[in-house]
Amino acid sequence: MDVLHLMVDCQTSSCVWCTIEKTLASPSNSRIMQLHGSFQDLQQGDTLVTTYMQHAKSLYDELVVAGRPFSLEDFNLYIFCGLCGEFKDLVTSLMTKADLLSYADLHNHLLPHEFLHKTSLPSLAANPPLLPSAHLAQQQHSFSFGHNRGHSRGN
Repeated sequence: MDVLHLMVDCQTSSCVWCTIEKTLASPSNSRIMQLHGSFQDLQQGDTLVTTYMQHAKSLYDELVVAGRPFSLEDFNLYIFCGLCGEFKDLVTSLMTKADLLSYADLHNHLLPHEFLHKTSLPSLAANPPLLPSAHLAQQQHSFSFGHNRGHSRGN
């Protein structure tokens, strides 16, 4: 939540602190409803998983500060519902787990999946990258081959 605009008239650090406390810790029903509405509207869109998760966590933390947090099950459900379609299979798998996933665990499951979908797997399959040792062996083979050919031409 951007609160800088609320600090414009504050002359002291005490005023800044009180303003932040009143704004963020206010357990007003309208603020709580607004936060729940933000969760319902939460969508990953083109953002990275980390950015999406951080935004969700900040909304959740505001609910905690307001004294109205919801369950980890609800948090995960909001996250799952807002993820891009590329996560559909993973979400199905994660929802069948017996144990609830913490924020960190959920994030750790989503990151590799995002990485795999953002990289071009078909082009990697067609042209696998050479490991340093394979690259070195290929260079040595080319050198030996070229050296032998050059040597055989001299004969």
